[in-house]
Amino acid sequence: MSTPWYAHWFNTPYYHDLYKHRDDHEALRFIKELCTKLHVKNGESALDMACGRGRHARVLSELGLRTVGVDLSPESIDYARQFEHKHLRFEVGNMLKELPLGPFDWVMNLFTSFGYFEDDTSHELAIKNMANTLKPNGRLVMDFMNTGKITENLIPDDVVHTDMATYQITRKIEKGYIVKNISVNHNSNISKFEERVRAFSANDFKNMLEKAGLDVVEIAGDYDLSSYSEKSSNRMVIIAKKSQ
Repeated sequence: MSTPWYAHWFNTPYYHDLYKHRDDHEALRFIKELCTKLHVKNGESALDMACGRGRHARVLSELGLRTVGVDLSPESIDYARQFEHKHLRFEVGNMLKELPLGPFDWVMNLFTSFGYFEDDTSHELAIKNMANTLKPNGRLVMDFMNTGKITENLIPDDVVHTDMATYQITRKIEKGYIVKNISVNHNSNISKFEERVRAFSANDFKNMLEKAGLDVVEIAGDYDLSSYSEKSSNRMVIIAKKSQ
């Protein structure tokens, strides 16, 4: 069985280099705004699902939440563990498997850390597993790309230059997925990677969340939690509540 694209790509230094503009300052601003608007209380518990190197989990803990970060990548978790303390820990885990954690007041799934699987049954299972870690009345926050805007304004190709490498990127819509092919030129050595993310709409999320016993209470359109517009919003930030 071949390694899924995300397990391969996310473990490379190129992934972190290409997206390094997503910095700690942005994470702090987003999480602070989110926690203020949702009246998150000091001492509550949070799971950062697909936490990567722990950028958001660290901010959650700094704001007073007892936080656990979980990611599929052992390399990312090894990196994140340098930041562990009494109220912050990191674990290797897979959202497609039952998570022996919680229950939590909050579950966060941020920076389009979803939509990677080959079938929607797997996506539904992942949401169910996240929902199962919530306390009654707990909330799941999913930050996803706004597929409506992206598909209407798809940039077919561009080039990104960093100090590490040059990235030639092509994009297309294929069988309900937004596919990004990335060719990396690092010191004249060429490596190729792919991102393949299911183009879920807000209604798709609503249906999957309801199947998992969650009610959508709000859909925001960006990290500033502005109103959502399918045509113009940069993000799709979905907040869902678990029934009692």
